[in-house]
Amino acid sequence: MIKNRDRIINYFDSLPGSSVVAVNSLYEDKFTKMSQDAFFRAVERIASEGIITRLSKGLYVKKIEEGVTKEDVLLNYFFGDENDSGMFIGMRLYNKYSLTTIKSDIIELYSNKIKSNISKIDNLIIKRPLVELDFDNTRVIEALEILQNYYDIPELNKLKFARYAKSFARGYNDEAAVLVLSNMKYKKSTIAFLKKILDMYKVKNSLQQYLSYASDYKVPTVQKLAR
Repeated sequence: MIKNRDRIINYFDSLPGSSVVAVNSLYEDKFTKMSQDAFFRAVERIASEGIITRLSKGLYVKKIEEGVTKEDVLLNYFFGDENDSGMFIGMRLYNKYSLTTIKSDIIELYSNKIKSNISKIDNLIIKRPLVELDFDNTRVIEALEILQNYYDIPELNKLKFARYAKSFARGYNDEAAVLVLSNMKYKKSTIAFLKKILDMYKVKNSLQQYLSYASDYKVPTVQKLAR
């Protein structure tokens, strides 16, 4: 009879190179006939023998392939096979849209892969969003993150920001915006900023439901670009 230790090793051996395994999920999917303590002790022993590599608490990999960094492996895991489980926030997000040329060693992201509200691994800060990260939801969250942190983006390129705002408005999905705003907290001034951009480009939206007609929201001035 094959030993549980060997079954665990065989599972890791069956995976493509640099595949990350969340051992909590592995236990629940394939090893519940073992006690949890026995399973996790076995995993730790296998890692101590160098057969698998511990990336962080609960995350292991068989082998990090040559030319691939630990950071690459973790980002691939948190973003998912189809890049549909994660998204950058913070400086990496601003860099994505060329809003600034300033770089940061800290990488912040949202990922549906984590169970806790926040996890820190080396220079990665991973947060769990309160919605699933499909294409439209991700675009809305990106916009809200950028607008909410508008004044904190170092050396903001306002022309690039105007181009980003125009592009976002042209592909705006109101249903996704309502879903995100109904589940994730953003400042009223951020929502007012988004509405201002959409109204400027005459994009129909239902964002007024989150705002008060009696309030005067101070939002930045944005350059309107010709269509």
